[in-house]
Amino acid sequence: MNINTLRKKAKAHTLEVEDILAAAARRPAGLQEELQRLSAELEWSHTPHPRGGGHVVPFARWAEVAGAYAEHGIPGLAGWMQATARAAAGHGAPADYVLAMLEALKTQEANDALFSLFAHVLDDPGGHVAEALELASTINIKFSFKGSLPPTPAQADQARSFLMALYPLARKEAERCTVVCALRGVGDESTAQFLATIKPFSGPHAGLEKSALRAIRKRLQGTASAAP
Repeated sequence: MNINTLRKKAKAHTLEVEDILAAAARRPAGLQEELQRLSAELEWSHTPHPRGGGHVVPFARWAEVAGAYAEHGIPGLAGWMQATARAAAGHGAPADYVLAMLEALKTQEANDALFSLFAHVLDDPGGHVAEALELASTINIKFSFKGSLPPTPAQADQARSFLMALYPLARKEAERCTVVCALRGVGDESTAQFLATIKPFSGPHAGLEKSALRAIRKRLQGTASAAP
């Protein structure tokens, strides 16, 4: 996604969030300025619930986070997160925007940023349950699929401990499913033992714990066979 294509899609009102993130991931020169220009020209909203009612995609906020990364990399993303948290006056930073940007980045630097920027959530999921569930979803996306850049052993340990602590805090079955799915990319033998003991999922999620268990054991077997 280059700047010209992004501009054309924006003016044709066919732009999607994924387009903005894909453009930012490439960090082309001038993207931040172009996003600021489009945001002002097209009157993009900072909130999904603008004055006057209705619901919109808050492209202005997406333009901010994408522009911050495109211009300054991970430090820019961290600075945007801190500034937005201060502006929120105790209501918390919009973690989902930063997490989405990190999901679009397939680099070790992005993996490292995930664990540094959200260290407070990893250390205390009970104090940040909503944010923790969003983080669990990102851990799943970044580490559980073929072709993913795996976490370091230390990161896998930290993510595993976090997810195990989060599981009993998840009230809804869909939330517990998110945690179990995330364990596929970071779980070890102790996780496999845990999954063998949890209450089976039902309905559309039936069998998820078994498929996650198979995925973990397959990954562990692959790691063992690859070891020198």
